[in-house]
Amino acid sequence: MAHWGAVQRLRRLPRDVLLAATAAIALGVALVAVVAVRVATAPADRIPPGVTIGDVHVGGLTEDEAVRAVRALARPDARAVELAMPGEEGFPMRVPVSGLKPEPRAVRAVREAMDSGSPGRRILRELGLASPRRVSLAYRPDPARLREVVGAVAAAVDIPPRDAAVRVRGGRIRVVPSAEGRRVRADLLVRRLELLPARVTVPTATVPPAVADEAARTARDRAARIADGPVVVRGGGREAVVPREVLLRALRFPAEEGRLLVRLHPEAIRRAIAPGFADLVRAPRAAGFAVRGDRVSVIPAVVGRRIDAAAVAGLIARRPAADAVPVRMEPIPPQRTTEQARAMRIRELVSEFTTNYACCPPRVTNIRRAAAILDGAIIPAGATFSLNEALGERTTERGFVPAPQINAGRLEDAVGGGVSQIATTFFNAAFFAGLRIVTHTPHEFYISRYPLGREATISWGGPELIVENDWPAAVLVKAEATDTGVTFRLYSDGLGRRVETETRGSPSGGTFTVSYTRKVWRGDELRRDEEWSWTYRPAPPE
Repeated sequence: MAHWGAVQRLRRLPRDVLLAATAAIALGVALVAVVAVRVATAPADRIPPGVTIGDVHVGGLTEDEAVRAVRALARPDARAVELAMPGEEGFPMRVPVSGLKPEPRAVRAVREAMDSGSPGRRILRELGLASPRRVSLAYRPDPARLREVVGAVAAAVDIPPRDAAVRVRGGRIRVVPSAEGRRVRADLLVRRLELLPARVTVPTATVPPAVADEAARTARDRAARIADGPVVVRGGGREAVVPREVLLRALRFPAEEGRLLVRLHPEAIRRAIAPGFADLVRAPRAAGFAVRGDRVSVIPAVVGRRIDAAAVAGLIARRPAADAVPVRMEPIPPQRTTEQARAMRIRELVSEFTTNYACCPPRVTNIRRAAAILDGAIIPAGATFSLNEALGERTTERGFVPAPQINAGRLEDAVGGGVSQIATTFFNAAFFAGLRIVTHTPHEFYISRYPLGREATISWGGPELIVENDWPAAVLVKAEATDTGVTFRLYSDGLGRRVETETRGSPSGGTFTVSYTRKVWRGDELRRDEEWSWTYRPAPPE
């Protein structure tokens, strides 16, 4: 009946009102139909109109366009994350969000925005009857900045554990108790900070000590037994006493897998007993070479002997109460064994060269010092030998003095002046031993005491004199400097070596060029056929 009444009331409305209402309803239905069609036919690859991500309007954009827009325009709020740790100095700590350089999670938000909802809601949004859609935007802090923040927090919060220890003070052995430590749980703190919350309580964990008190007490008791009185060490008809105070000073407590070991420092034990066994100790001696005329023999090596302090310390630590401990000795190997010396095949003189000088200007002091340094040097088979390296830098601290030397064509004083005569003499000895000449430089002008062309100069920093022993036997260098000259003798295995040389050219008063050759033979085999030349400049005025 109510429905019929409503119909009757509509019939009583004026005709024009009724027509207008009918038209409005028809128009609305048509508009909804149009919007529905538009919604149904809207591109599926674009975000619906009226959608924002954070504060960035993205309606009508493609997915890629929206991602770029969000990354370019989105800004995190200007707030700070509060790091809390009640009762700790320096907290709360405030970390500005902007300082974490957060990156917007744009892809995730855009994909959410692409979801336009139900058809009805889309129609209402097109008609302006639904509120604009806002998609929330999350941020990802920069991992490096997060690590920096966590590191700063750890520096303020972390407390390393203290292991239990044993200390010896004033003749007493006591335990130092352990203490637990604390550390920031970095992984958990990072996960919490990644959410950029307003407040984070710093998560921590307890760190137990590696050595507990009980382990220290066990070590203390053992140390007390070891150092309960003086210890007698005997052997070879001799004895020495290690006093209790020495044992206490020698105690060491290294940690190992949660335990404290008890050790005695070997050197402290050695010092205590060394005087009692001094005549049993012997220094090692390397195998050497004895030169008699043109022949060389091997001087056998001597194996040394010393107290095996580590073994004695171990015996003291393990001894039954009040028992004496036997001394232990150990061999000291020589730097060069007899077998190694024999294997070098140094047997005979293979070359010799002498240059003379007048006694006894400062340069002779330098020559004699250099000869003493080089005497006894060994060039192994296949090795190169640098005269500069073998001599080392010439300094007054090493026994060299100022003396004239050639520099840029002029004579001037320098520490070590004169060692070029060593270079020339050694060069010629190496030359006639058939060694390979790697590099050498003659003097700028001719010096009459040297062979024409066949000479060399050296200086610290260059020029250099380097030779190679390319023979299958080592070379022993013997150098002797007297008041009137210096001689180098090289000893090795002859191996049928033979050297022939010829020099062409002679001094002509000014600039002149000289050349010389060398043929190196091993028996009937020609190993090397060489030629060198050098141009001398005029000598400077006296």
